[in-house]
Amino acid sequence: MDRETVSEIVRHSLNEAFAALHGRGAGAGEWTREIKTQLCVAGAAQEPPLYVCASGVEAADSVEWLYDVCWLRYGEANPLTVAHADPGLDCLNEAVLILECEWADGGMDPGRIRDDFQKLLVGRARVRCTIWEDDKGEDDPAVAEWLVGMMSECLETAPDDFYLLARYTDRGFQYWHLHGNATVYPM
Repeated sequence: MDRETVSEIVRHSLNEAFAALHGRGAGAGEWTREIKTQLCVAGAAQEPPLYVCASGVEAADSVEWLYDVCWLRYGEANPLTVAHADPGLDCLNEAVLILECEWADGGMDPGRIRDDFQKLLVGRARVRCTIWEDDKGEDDPAVAEWLVGMMSECLETAPDDFYLLARYTDRGFQYWHLHGNATVYPM
């Protein structure tokens, strides 16, 4: 599954969450749970199914693992380490998606968005995604530009890194693709 496909599946899942909750007065907890549920169902629906991690979601294979949502692909167990590992877990081959979701009942919190994004900066995955709630209006790219700046300053950033930025407003999600070479593509 290539990066564009992962991004498309995530965007579809977020749009499904928006359709399910928009206009219903849902709080931060409900939005977070619905987003995680949609993403866990989507990850498990891939062929072969991805191992999905998220806390507080029945559709997850496991609780939160480092990030709010992870899509992981496992391979065969390594015979050299199997004696020391949980016998039910094989070797982790790839993190397909790592995702952080910052939702606050009190409005946008730049400090928490920064902290979540910095976790993604040091992670390795085919697609890294950050989602935040923003009440500034549909066409305000300020946070996206700020995240681009943080990514550009990170010494661990590689030119082929790929991020999906998803900003929620009361009109729906606004998306950008961000590449490690500081190229930004509005969606």
